[in-house]
Amino acid sequence: MRKLIVSTALVLAAGLAFSTTASNAGLVDNPAPLRLKIVSKDGKPKLKVQKKLPVLISCSKDCRARIKMTIVTPVGKDDIKDAGPLPAGTVLTVRFPLTNFGLNYLKKNFRNSKLKVNFSAKDLETGKRVTKTRSFGFYR
Repeated sequence: MRKLIVSTALVLAAGLAFSTTASNAGLVDNPAPLRLKIVSKDGKPKLKVQKKLPVLISCSKDCRARIKMTIVTPVGKDDIKDAGPLPAGTVLTVRFPLTNFGLNYLKKNFRNSKLKVNFSAKDLETGKRVTKTRSFGFYR
């Protein structure tokens, strides 16, 4: 009887020592990571100075997006914010509107100015948040 108890205890101890979780054993697939893209309309690292400055954004999976666009000039900065759902594979065009004064000022100071885009998205499947930031220069 004593040998039976000892052998059962050894089998249980060995089983616990060599057990692995389902994810370590490769039985459960991890979901693909959320990928974010921020590009200009023509794919260049600089934007053309115009009344509405367009930037394209997209997510690889369904996500809840938050966008903050900041224009930085020699005298100060101005920003806009936007948020909303973004389906997978959809390309969204976000535009930064300029006033007439802002457009004329940017035309004169485009070399010393930049547009900074902060794109933060929350994956609806896993709940993880991913952030990407990109800056664009200007050309006339």
